[in-house]
Formats: sequence, structure tokens, C-alpha cells
Amino acid sequence: MLKRLLSNDDEPEPPAVSVPFDALLDIAQSERRRQCLRTVNEHGRLELTDLAEIVAAAEVGTDRDQLQSQQRKRVYVSLYQTHIAKLDNTGLVRWSQTNGTVCATAETGPAVGALNDLADRTTGGDC
Repeated sequence: MLKRLLSNDDEPEPPAVSVPFDALLDIAQSERRRQCLRTVNEHGRLELTDLAEIVAAAEVGTDRDQLQSQQRKRVYVSLYQTHIAKLDNTGLVRWSQTNGTVCATAETGPAVGALNDLADRTTGGDC
């Protein structure tokens, strides 16, 4: 957001995320949760099994069809037991345990943008 304020671009400012800053920082602590957010934001709606495969493949740097069953299972269990509930509780995704689906919300895109901005500010620059 700061970059856009300082640039001459006429791009509109992205919508602000309404999740409390502390909650967003808690989400940002886990690369797995950040990857979940990016993936759900990109796809809109996913089965948890598909989300787990995409996240696992990103973590090990391979294609989904090259994953070992243990790699899939480890990520699936982690998402099911911890990460998806945390994302759902903050309103960043909507988790339907009945359907086994994870869906983007109005907060997903702005949160991904805010986390990307935060990453840009903390990983680069001279100061």
C-alpha cells in the first residue's frame, strides 16, 4: 500500500483488510498458512484434500502427482487440525467441515495483499 502511495500509478488502492493487525501477524507466522491463503485466493474454492496437495507440493518443490502419500498426509492433518480453523476463525477463509471445502471470503484477497506488502517491507530495502 505504501508503494502505491509513493508511486505515480493511477491504480486504485486495494481494499483494506479488516482483520485485526495482531491476528494478521499471527497468521503470517506460518508459511503453511500464508500458502493456504494464496492458494485459496487464487482458486476461490477448494476441497481440503486438493488444498493440502497444493501446499505440500509447494513445500517440497515438486508437482502434485510426484508427492509421496506421507507428504500429503502430513500437510492434510496439519491443515485439518490447526491451520484451516485458525484461518476460518479470523474470517480469512470459510471452512465447511461438512463439505470438506475451503472457500475464499471478502477478506482473503486483501489479507494476501497486506501480507505481501509486509513481506516486501521486511525482506528488502537499504534501511
